[in-house]
Amino acid sequence: MSKIVIISSSTQKMHDLVNAMESTYRTQGILMTNGNLLSEMKAGIPDCIVVYAEGLSRTKLFGVMDLRENEDTLHVPLLLIADENDVNIFKMHVKPGPDAVIDTTSSYTDIRLAIDRLCATSEKVSSVLVVDDDPVALKLVKSYLEENYKVNCVKSGMLALKFLEKQKPDIILLDCYMPEMNGPQTLQLIRNMPDLKRTPVVFLTGNSEREMVMSCLNLHPSGFLVKPVKKEDLIKKIEQTI
Repeated sequence: MSKIVIISSSTQKMHDLVNAMESTYRTQGILMTNGNLLSEMKAGIPDCIVVYAEGLSRTKLFGVMDLRENEDTLHVPLLLIADENDVNIFKMHVKPGPDAVIDTTSSYTDIRLAIDRLCATSEKVSSVLVVDDDPVALKLVKSYLEENYKVNCVKSGMLALKFLEKQKPDIILLDCYMPEMNGPQTLQLIRNMPDLKRTPVVFLTGNSEREMVMSCLNLHPSGFLVKPVKKEDLIKKIEQTI
């Protein structure tokens, strides 16, 4: 059963939609004005976000703007239910914009069909977690992959572990050398997480890190790529691995 979160500035509309959808999906309703919307998601990252919009303003959209830009939810498909005026206001302030739009006059059946289409599309896309303390390297790898994959980026091993408590990617690209907790140490902790014992991990290494690479072979990584990695080599390795 897919998980959806319904966000609305109207308490009544939120409850009406939750009641209509809860027999089909694992559903949670959140008021648009609740500030940090991500922290309100009790069941973790949903498969689809539904925003019912009426009488929008930039102020009302602050929480949705933050949610849409957050790395954890950036690639979660978003369905906007709104009239033409509110659609324009939404698109003006929220980037990226909605993945699908339907009018407020749409039936519950139409809403379910739109949600199902977005969830189906989302399920077909493989997800990649990139772990690297170098923001330039993160940006480069993300630019290589974001057209064809869901890409989440974190800047440390500790942040990777926190991310993995909530989400399970299809593959992890892990920098070997990072301060505080290096790649092998991070992978050791990942392998101790029950749901991630078999998740493929590819190390991103520098030419001078051969000793570190050799020291973590017993952790059974899925391979190594030397930085700066070429786009075609990266995509080929991911395709071969997952």
